[in-house]
Amino acid sequence: MRLEQLYHIVEVAKHNSISLAAERTYITQPAISSSISKLEDELGIVLFKRTTKGAFPTAIGLEIIRNAEEILQKIENIKQLATSSVLAGNISVATIPSMCDKILPNVLSLLKKDHPSIDITLLVGESMQVLNHIQSGIADIGIVILTEEIQGKDISCEELFQDEFVIYAGKSSPFSEKQAVTIKEALKSPVVAYNDEFSKNNGGITSILKKHGKPKISFRFDNFEMIKRVVSEGTFIAFFPRFMSKDDIYLQSHEIIPITIEDA
Repeated sequence: MRLEQLYHIVEVAKHNSISLAAERTYITQPAISSSISKLEDELGIVLFKRTTKGAFPTAIGLEIIRNAEEILQKIENIKQLATSSVLAGNISVATIPSMCDKILPNVLSLLKKDHPSIDITLLVGESMQVLNHIQSGIADIGIVILTEEIQGKDISCEELFQDEFVIYAGKSSPFSEKQAVTIKEALKSPVVAYNDEFSKNNGGITSILKKHGKPKISFRFDNFEMIKRVVSEGTFIAFFPRFMSKDDIYLQSHEIIPITIEDA
């Protein structure tokens, strides 16, 4: 027994005509006749009395058609529930700054397009600050760099993707001709840092490099564009996730060279 067979017998009963039912359901008359005949064979009963004046339900056929109508109505109710059930309300997302530069704008735009009733609040901070937002309930979802400090916390984590840090160096940097450098070499160069990197335990690159020593910080900015501009025009370096290199105009124009950290 298939749902379309139930739909067919309901339509025939509605019009007392197989030809009219076929016309209304946009299938051929032989197809609908075959559908009903197969259902009658399966049930072992006659659903309709065929006459020259039309097709009329038998007594048992009438009972089955009433049940079929109830089933089809319930299916229609399920469909309406599915289409009317929309995600709504406010979602607070706390994230590290680098995600805002490349990934989140597209993701949030697609989410809003698919679920227009959602209101999204975006909080930006370093990994440890994002963790605090999650633990305090300020944020519903957090996106962080998963370091050992965060792995030990009592929170549910799911890995989105893996990446690595690279060094951004300008054309004037002594590293500009190198394919890779060690962390020890990198820490000898003047560094442009994002915000309070390397000044306190804020997770991310600070956590990764802390066992190797402290970099020589020349500038601190809370703007990636400013960091890249300064790096491109001098001998300073900066640490960036590799995914941020994708389609970056500074890298495409070779104003900045991404260099692998070989022992990170």
